[in-house]
Amino acid sequence: MTEMPHLIGGALGLDFVNTVDPRHAPGRREYLDSYPALVAWGSHAGAIDAEQADRLREAAAVQPAEAGQVLSRAIGLREALYPLFSQAGSRPRPARDDLGVLQAEVTGALAHFRVGWSPAGFGWEWDQASPGLDRVLWPVAWSAAELLVQGPLERIRECPGQDTCGWLFLDLSKNASRRWCDMRVCGNRAKARRHYERTLSPANRSRSRAASAV
Repeated sequence: MTEMPHLIGGALGLDFVNTVDPRHAPGRREYLDSYPALVAWGSHAGAIDAEQADRLREAAAVQPAEAGQVLSRAIGLREALYPLFSQAGSRPRPARDDLGVLQAEVTGALAHFRVGWSPAGFGWEWDQASPGLDRVLWPVAWSAAELLVQGPLERIRECPGQDTCGWLFLDLSKNASRRWCDMRVCGNRAKARRHYERTLSPANRSRSRAASAV
């Protein structure tokens, strides 16, 4: 099974943005490098269930051109969401193109939003009768829109980890003091880096820090 990115965002829309690693470096890993990879991520993140994933893979096999178009839309949505989320806390006016990409996906998704019923009561659900190859994008777009409208935008953080991580996450810690996307990954790398620098002579320590800043 293809390795999937850790789900550390705290919201589906943020986890979707974190499907490149690291974000701000050349040669970054692209997790959404094919339509089947998009479907696998959707199942991994809970946007779709296993049965829906199987149906989408089968449909894509007979509609490869349409599947490729959905993949392009997915990448476009992800790259529009990154600046919307990463800058949301300071509340600048968003780029019209970025907001337009999200709006188009939300509008398409809402056409498939239904009032459903179960013994537990009424609730929202996604149309299962005609899911379409873009089914995996519906809950992503809705999650992103909800977070932008309802917040808490001031709790969105961007990981400053080594190798310019750039993953986004909701900091829901009591004192809003979470710094790393994952302490086991970027946090430990930073600790190891600090330990390494403490073992260097003052001159070598300065050179090491200068090299890291380049």
